[in-house]
Amino acid sequence: MAVFAYVGVQRGKKIKGQMDAPTVGKARAELRAQRIRIKKIKEKKPKSKSGLNMDITWGPFGDIPAKEIMLFSKKLSTMIRAGLPILDSLIMVADQTKNPNMKRTIGEMIDDLNDGKSLSQVFKRQKRHFDNVYLNMIEAGEISGQLDKFVDKLVEILEKQAKIKAGIKSAMFYPVVLVTVTLGISFFMLTNVVPTFQQMYDGMGMDLPGPTQMIVDASIWVSNTDNIIRVLSIAFGVVFAHRMLSKYVKPYFTLWCFMLLKLPLFGDIIIKSTVARGSLLMANLFAAGVSVLDTLDVAKSVTNNILFMNAFDRVRERVLSGVELSILFGEEKVFPLAFSQLLAVGERTGNMEEMLSSIAQYYEEEFDAIVEGLSSIIEPIMIVFVGAMIGLMVVALYLPIFSAGDLAG
Repeated sequence: MAVFAYVGVQRGKKIKGQMDAPTVGKARAELRAQRIRIKKIKEKKPKSKSGLNMDITWGPFGDIPAKEIMLFSKKLSTMIRAGLPILDSLIMVADQTKNPNMKRTIGEMIDDLNDGKSLSQVFKRQKRHFDNVYLNMIEAGEISGQLDKFVDKLVEILEKQAKIKAGIKSAMFYPVVLVTVTLGISFFMLTNVVPTFQQMYDGMGMDLPGPTQMIVDASIWVSNTDNIIRVLSIAFGVVFAHRMLSKYVKPYFTLWCFMLLKLPLFGDIIIKSTVARGSLLMANLFAAGVSVLDTLDVAKSVTNNILFMNAFDRVRERVLSGVELSILFGEEKVFPLAFSQLLAVGERTGNMEEMLSSIAQYYEEEFDAIVEGLSSIIEPIMIVFVGAMIGLMVVALYLPIFSAGDLAG
């Protein structure tokens, strides 16, 4: 049971209060029954003893995690296929949902349906949680009367996206862990081990060789807290400046997107994953009878790379002139040549939906191959890097002892 704070008017007087209700719709209904004209109503979020808000999610900007959206979609798909009305399906999904934000969102959707809104309107009111791809697929399913098929397609798209993200995370996990461990070991040695050797060599009055002196100087620098604060401040400033420039300075963001696509291996990962997701989405929308213009408009939402988004926009602007899609995409350098060639085959055979599905599968396999190859390349390189870095540090620390032994001999 949630707690709602409200402001309203009753018998000409302004009143404030709180009430318990399962959803905001139920709260509104109860207030209307009391002849209270509602001015404002808002759910009060639970607070901890420290006064901090307990309702926190760790997704971007406090959004519902992608895993919860996928779980919701799978349950909804199963119930719609079973023949349950959409309202009953949402009520059952809400009962099975544990995530508080997702549960609240479904509750709001149920209230909107009860208020007479269409399903597409209900989802659009929750666009902070559902992207354009999701919203357009729901609308297409509602218009075509094939909601069950479109929700199934949505689940397929979400699973493909999750697989692509998991592949990228898998490729990056090992090197990130190794770099983190290496930095941790290096920091420990510089702050705890090197000072011990430095004191020993100072007591012996030995002149330190160049490599050893560099390690000692690095230890002194790292041991100074002010230097660490400066580095962290600079790093924070660079990240903040990058985010602001990317958001407000279009030429900077365009250049950044261009550089990302030119990165060895990583650029290929971005290109192939974008083409795979875009092709799959276009195939589903074409199959539903969605117009080419609307399909291209929705397809660009599979990426946040401005070069791809601009390419989709240019194709959309020119498609009305009667030029074939394969030619238009072929003129966009950001798309692989094979993509436009395969599109041309689909246009000649008159089966674009099937060809786009095949293209999506082809580029997904290409993506998997690159990720697997990236992992096999990075792992040995990182092992050699870690071993060399720590090994050189150890050798540099013992170098004065070796040099003293040579002189004594």
